[in-house]
Amino acid sequence: MFKNLADLTIKLKPALLSICSGIMLVLIFPRFNLDWMAWFALIPLFFALHEQPLNRVVLYGFVSGFVFYFFGLNWVTNTMVNYGNIPAITSYLILALLTAYLSFFFSLFCYLTRKLSRGNSIYFFLLAPLIWTALEYLRSTPEKLGFSWLGLGYSQFQTLPVIQLAEYTGVYGISTLIVFVNSALFVLLKTWLTEKGDRQKFIGALRVSGVAVLVLFLWIGYGLRALGQYEQKRGPESLKIGLAQGNIEQQQKWNPIFRDQVMNIYGGLTLKAAESDPDLIVWPEAATPFFFNLNKEYSSSLRKLITSIDTPLLFGTPYSQTNILYNRAYLINAGGQNQGHYDKIHLVPFGEFVPFKELLFFVEKMVEMIGDFGRGNQATVFELDKAKFGVSICYEITFPDLTRQSVKNGAGFLVNITNDAWFGYSAASYQHMSMGALRAVENRVPIVRSANTGITGTIDANGSIRQTTDLFVRDLVITDISPRNRPLTYYSKYGDVHSYLSIILAVVVAVLARKTTSGIS
Repeated sequence: MFKNLADLTIKLKPALLSICSGIMLVLIFPRFNLDWMAWFALIPLFFALHEQPLNRVVLYGFVSGFVFYFFGLNWVTNTMVNYGNIPAITSYLILALLTAYLSFFFSLFCYLTRKLSRGNSIYFFLLAPLIWTALEYLRSTPEKLGFSWLGLGYSQFQTLPVIQLAEYTGVYGISTLIVFVNSALFVLLKTWLTEKGDRQKFIGALRVSGVAVLVLFLWIGYGLRALGQYEQKRGPESLKIGLAQGNIEQQQKWNPIFRDQVMNIYGGLTLKAAESDPDLIVWPEAATPFFFNLNKEYSSSLRKLITSIDTPLLFGTPYSQTNILYNRAYLINAGGQNQGHYDKIHLVPFGEFVPFKELLFFVEKMVEMIGDFGRGNQATVFELDKAKFGVSICYEITFPDLTRQSVKNGAGFLVNITNDAWFGYSAASYQHMSMGALRAVENRVPIVRSANTGITGTIDANGSIRQTTDLFVRDLVITDISPRNRPLTYYSKYGDVHSYLSIILAVVVAVLARKTTSGIS
């Protein structure tokens, strides 16, 4: 019996190692925030792949990815059950489908890295970070179905020295560094455990580790230097901004019975914010319980409120034009006139439109209002007396290339308005807020965020998050920011060059591996 149990343990060992990596990856993100674990979280998976046939490599990659995404994204069931009227069992089936799709990228990563490195440790070390970056970028970028949530680089949002180089590489550069360190440690451990008698290979593994240590040392050194350059400092060009968090229940937002109550809540927060003489007041996504500019009575009342406090107001509202519904943000100036608007460009699948609608007819009820939302087509830049700013609505803050467009067009700071009530008390709101830290560093601009139920707060240009509210409380944040007064960052100007280079270099290294090695050991 003991022998059978030992045999079973040996057979299950790669699967257990894959599960171990999946669990550790869950723990590096909010709300666990064990971000230090990221630097070795992939090592068990790498050992699971060692000397396995390619069909099992694919399987173990899928297992690791499935554990990671199923538990890391389990908050989506809350949204489906409570707001999509989908039975709990069905919601977990849909989560499993989403998880399976995302796990495909894990399988592909494991397959390509193992196949192209051809059993050579040095090529494995070089290819793993490049292939991971390429696949993470490809997963995150498609205009309609891109899903950048839980990108590996976001795990380091609290480790500020590590994320500073994102102004050149974007968040994908942070992912590259993490996998680079993981693969170097794996090569060292594997060589020590299995080939320590081979002096030449062990010296090679030590050199690989030395390169990784040197890169990490230089990376963090740059980060420490950059941190001081982008600290928040109060100056003559600083802005004071009021951020309202109304904490309106989803069931009340579009019930006409509560319309006056909702407006009184936001009106009260606005009057309180005005006491601080801010340069701008911000309400969250879809804050108005009516269609602004279409409902004349309430629109007029809101303009009167704005003129009474003599302060510009940015707010979210639904808008309908030629029977197309838009998720819109308006800026109304201190005189009560329209200063401009922004229509959400990147819509939420299953929340604001149903992809493959004919096939997935059974989830149509997850769209909150009748019909799909229309897409905006311009990264609007709004203008105040002291600075220009861009707006992202909800989920859009998770897309690096989209966010940089308004900065490239002249924005000196960014505003994110959102309604995270869908997420309940889950980790999603914390994960959502954390991704803003990378957008701030990539573009070296401060970001202010107004959320209906939280988290409302401020992110400085060095990625530091401050003045955050709790979830599901009514609150007001008065914050000071210093808009960008420096040239555009490399990332703001040129975008994801690092990701393109990773794709090209992965091909080059794969070709070199093919020419200099033979077979898969």
